[in-house]
Amino acid sequence: MGNDLIDIKVAAPPKTANAHTWVEMHLPNAKTLGRYCAWGLGRVVFSLGLFSLYGVTAALKLGITICQATENAVKKLLKVYDALPYAGVPMSQVIEASAAVVEEPLEIITDIIAAIEGKQVMIIGEMGTGKSTLAQYLAYTIGGRVRVYECEGTPTDWQGLEVIGKGEDWAAIERAMTEDLEDLSDQLKLRTERGDGALLGSERVTIVEEYPEVSTKVTISGEWLERHARRGRKALRPTILLSQYDRVAAWGIEGKSDLADAFYRIRLGKKAIAHAKSLKNEQLINWLKQDQSHCLLDDQPLKLPPYREMKAATVRGGSTIVQPYYDNAINPQKRVENDLKSSPGADLEENCSDNDRVLWRLIQRLGGGKSDSAIVTEVLGFTGRRYGEGAALLERLRKQFGG
Repeated sequence: MGNDLIDIKVAAPPKTANAHTWVEMHLPNAKTLGRYCAWGLGRVVFSLGLFSLYGVTAALKLGITICQATENAVKKLLKVYDALPYAGVPMSQVIEASAAVVEEPLEIITDIIAAIEGKQVMIIGEMGTGKSTLAQYLAYTIGGRVRVYECEGTPTDWQGLEVIGKGEDWAAIERAMTEDLEDLSDQLKLRTERGDGALLGSERVTIVEEYPEVSTKVTISGEWLERHARRGRKALRPTILLSQYDRVAAWGIEGKSDLADAFYRIRLGKKAIAHAKSLKNEQLINWLKQDQSHCLLDDQPLKLPPYREMKAATVRGGSTIVQPYYDNAINPQKRVENDLKSSPGADLEENCSDNDRVLWRLIQRLGGGKSDSAIVTEVLGFTGRRYGEGAALLERLRKQFGG
């Protein structure tokens, strides 16, 4: 194997069969032994270092575990400490109350007229949810003349109001909307020249039944909607659009967020519940299911007036408002034109007294036992800012006819 390790010499085998074979082996010298001892010492050092690292790691892990356990214990003690001001209350109740989930009460809107101030209105709901009744109630409460675009109405629908488009007369709606745009421009011009006060008494509310269908059949409807959305309120031309569809694309305002923001959406019935589900608000969903008068104004809960009250307002308004008188009262120039058209060559004062006599007969027939304020608002139909005008009219009629 080499001179440094073992020197092996093999003796010649003896001639006898029972003889042993001797092998001569030499021990390592001092240099070799020293090298092996140095290697062994290094191995011991490495093993001790690795063992030390293992020990430190285990100690650190134990320390982290102790710290975490201490932290959790302190947090629990802190909950108990925070409950000390409520002395006398069982500790179990204090800790349980701290983990309870408390639902904030719904902020329910009850004054719908004040809530929709400053914007136009969309009423969305399936058939039978009272869209038309609500629209008329809003129109009469806001005050002024009322014009309705309706292509499928029956003779009993919208009684007492100016209805345009029955029998799918789309051409009539086209002409009327064109007139609306001219009227809107005139109102804005008058407002620019003379201020908001010049427009008082000229209010007109426009109701459009199933506007998405109208928008597909009347070419000018897009411009009509855009201008009324942007300028209608300033010109005292509020609009109320009705539909069964709650999709932006159906209204023709997809991609026009500024137009959509000009409208409040009042959702009724299942449409309101579906919208609440999209908001993932279980509390709102349960509230909507409690009563038919519960609906949504955009994302907010809205409680409508009782149906009987709204219906009474529509019947009262539809049966007592005399549209020719409103046309004449709002615009004196139109009053002269209408009188001349209806009775060429007739005396203007005589025609005016005819209107007065009609109003006086209505007051006598429907105003018996009512106060003056009730006659002005319920019989003559003057509400809101036009109440003073109605009171002056009632006083004049009394002096004229001696009532």
